[in-house]
Amino acid sequence: MIGALLAGIITGTLGGLASIIPEAVRLWALAPITAVIMLFELAGRPLSLPQNRRLVPQDVIPRADFSGPLQFGFEMGTGVRTFTPTALPQLLVVVVVLAGGLGPGLLAGLGFGVGRTLMPLARALSGDPRQWDTRLLASTAWVGRLCAIGFLLALALHWT
Repeated sequence: MIGALLAGIITGTLGGLASIIPEAVRLWALAPITAVIMLFELAGRPLSLPQNRRLVPQDVIPRADFSGPLQFGFEMGTGVRTFTPTALPQLLVVVVVLAGGLGPGLLAGLGFGVGRTLMPLARALSGDPRQWDTRLLASTAWVGRLCAIGFLLALALHWT
């Protein structure tokens, strides 16, 4: 969560710097990027963008003292270990940089950190982590579609 907040501060600061570019130019640059990523996501074929394709070691996640989810969130939020099956987190950074600012950057970092912390926590508390993994893998495309729809709704709310 701390790593995600730090990423949010950096992203928000970059958004402040991007404000020297006229808003119309930023929005015209953002529209095609968003459209392409959303089309792939909603089709159930998310784009795979460049990333550090190392996973957090499996022994980190199930720790009983809850340090596992914290370490997981820190490593994912700071990019030390990054493996995302979708381009939505990168799109979020682009949106915050081009259209956001410090406040949206902090909220994005907080939301990303909470989401990345809740996933291993839910897995650990499920009672059967292997079955949880199986259910998640079976529904990955639908989870991506729901996240894309939520992303579009958030964008629409931001610009209304």
